[in-house]
Amino acid sequence: MDLRRVRLQITALNLVLFAIAIGVVSVLVVRSGHERIDNEAQREAQVALSNLLVDRLALGGHPPDNTWLVDADAKYVTRLGDTEIEPPVVEFARATGDQPTFADFRSNANGAWIVATQRLTPKLHAAAAINVDRHESDKRSLRTHVTLIAVGLVAACAWISYWFAGRSLAPARRAMEQQRDFIADAAHELRTPLAVIRASASHILSRPRESIAYQESLGEILAAAERASVGVGELLELARLDAGQAKPRLAPLRLDLLVEEVAASIRVDTVRILAVEGEAIVVDADYALLHQVVETLARNAAARSSMVQLSTVPVGEFAVIEIRDNGPGFDIRVLPHVFDRFRRGDQKGSTGLGMAIAKSMVEAHGGVVAAENDPAGGAVVRITLPRSG
Repeated sequence: MDLRRVRLQITALNLVLFAIAIGVVSVLVVRSGHERIDNEAQREAQVALSNLLVDRLALGGHPPDNTWLVDADAKYVTRLGDTEIEPPVVEFARATGDQPTFADFRSNANGAWIVATQRLTPKLHAAAAINVDRHESDKRSLRTHVTLIAVGLVAACAWISYWFAGRSLAPARRAMEQQRDFIADAAHELRTPLAVIRASASHILSRPRESIAYQESLGEILAAAERASVGVGELLELARLDAGQAKPRLAPLRLDLLVEEVAASIRVDTVRILAVEGEAIVVDADYALLHQVVETLARNAAARSSMVQLSTVPVGEFAVIEIRDNGPGFDIRVLPHVFDRFRRGDQKGSTGLGMAIAKSMVEAHGGVVAAENDPAGGAVVRITLPRSG
């Protein structure tokens, strides 16, 4: 599955929905704004008409410009002030009533106007016009601003949708990465034993041989098969840990007793493994998983030394398990990657997965594991876990 393509498709779908919603809202905002501006223009025209009917004519002053008295029946028009336009006021007057009526008029030379008309007597009407170029400019400015905001919102929604799509697909991406890593790891781990099996079988079958030769080849094949079996088992366990399926079953556990048990259970020729007696330290942990971690690290140390020492130390709210050995220590080039998969410091280990599995198990308990070389000689691996309570 191409997750990038899926992410783009989700983004595109969300973008279309957002664009439609933003477009509808933008149209409503523009219409509402236009209506407000038109109402303002009509109010100004009505004020001009009121000035004509009350303030000017009643007081006998000079009438406002662009005002008329209209006899709709006789089609007679009297200009009351200076006029800049010649609207069809007779036609407008015939359509008016007792309340002011508004009509739009556009002059090629003088722009956009609103003409307000009102009946004075059954035959006589008053008309006043105002220029609304400013209001038309306000409408254009409103449309421009709303368009820019809408485009910005669409762009922001596209980015947010792309980000959220990436977040929502993150579990699928991690699952695919884990699947890809598992396949790569399995291929890496099985390549060598399968090559040994194939080479041994081809060699022994190339010509008739003594029975002892068959036994030797079968021994090589068996050892390679066992190594492949162990490697696949560790890979499956690591895959379960990565997928969060191997959840620790937490219960109070005495670390000091655990390390004593691990030290007593490991028997390696020419290697002395001992547990240093310490104070009682209790943590919430899965006995089986933590036992496997300590045993794995102790056996790893025993493969490179003649003495391994296990101890527990309380450090504030944490408990620390130390696995020390008197071996040569970790190769300085390998030390930063000692818990990586398939990273072997030498040829004394097995699959190179034990340390990685131990790290995953410790992290499943909410702890950390670290390795370093002791300046006095040997290597030290520390497991830090939160104490109970």
